[in-house]
Amino acid sequence: DTGEAIISIHQNYADAILAGTKTVELRRRFPVLSAGTRLWVYATRPTSAVVGYVTILDVHRATPETIWKRHRIGTGVDYAAFRDYFSGAPEAVAILLTSARRVRPIGLDGLRRIRDCFHPPQVLTHLTESEAEALRALAEK
Repeated sequence: DTGEAIISIHQNYADAILAGTKTVELRRRFPVLSAGTRLWVYATRPTSAVVGYVTILDVHRATPETIWKRHRIGTGVDYAAFRDYFSGAPEAVAILLTSARRVRPIGLDGLRRIRDCFHPPQVLTHLTESEAEALRALAEK
């Protein structure tokens, strides 16, 4: 595990994360990732590109009610949207984000140079060390 992964996020939320106004990403399920992991933000259509990265500060798992009470300020959603998203879910995951940085968009062509047949992840895809290095190099161009 390199400590780097790509996460798919709807474009409006990706923009809010990179602007620093959304500091908590909510998920119904989320793989175990540790603090310090770099998450490359893949903005879904119409952008369809990696647009920046953030660092995981912490990951909290609890009931949806507890997550809302503790983290509602940084979620970027209202209670109705939160309730709809977690309807029927016994657990909610709050990914606390820090150090957001926007990069020049890296579209599917660029991502397929890093990994053959790259497809945007449903949730998250881990990167190998060489893939992470290649992505960092593309982001710095």
